[in-house]
Amino acid sequence: MGAMSLRNLPPSERAFATFVILALAAFLAGGLAFTTRQERAGRAQAPAAQPRLMAVLEGVMAPNTSPAEAAVFRTWVQGGATREGFAPVEAIVTNNCASCHGPGGQFPRLTSYEDLRPLALEEASEGLFATLGARGLHLIGFPLVFLVAAFGYLRRTDWKGQTILTGGCAVAVIFDAGQWWLRQGHPGHAWAAWTGLIVLSVAFLVLTGVVLADLWRGPSEGKR
Repeated sequence: MGAMSLRNLPPSERAFATFVILALAAFLAGGLAFTTRQERAGRAQAPAAQPRLMAVLEGVMAPNTSPAEAAVFRTWVQGGATREGFAPVEAIVTNNCASCHGPGGQFPRLTSYEDLRPLALEEASEGLFATLGARGLHLIGFPLVFLVAAFGYLRRTDWKGQTILTGGCAVAVIFDAGQWWLRQGHPGHAWAAWTGLIVLSVAFLVLTGVVLADLWRGPSEGKR
């Protein structure tokens, strides 16, 4: 026997389902806002008050970075993270970082000026979204939100277009993850990032509307 239709759930279960859908929507909105701020930071012209690059070098990577090396990075960042001043930083990156953070290695990729500059301008932050990071959100967090919402609730609606909407949600998730992976978190091709944000937002707004409408429309005729 398939799962009970949302329209035939008791009020307490409808309330719980509503809470879950709205909580997923809040998580998606917060995650998209976080990744949007990162995109904007990558195109900024001045370093942040607490750059992510320095937070990492002086935090989790402190055991692997000497004070002299950290000072070189700090001088570069405070000078505006310019290409002209990148040579001393590049030498350290080539010797100490590229072996692990080169192409195909650990994320983030750290082999060039284009790799380092966004990290130098992006503001360090704490919290759930910062812990997950942009990669975790685009490749795991956002897909899980749609997976729970679509398979837990959308498929149980009586709306005849649920299959089309489920396919649309899958396309939105795949496009967003694909565009982020191809760009590897770099701020270039801003149209791709904005398109991913828009398609995710629209898809989940429609999904939320369909599910909530079905939840509170009342029991189907056959169950009255």
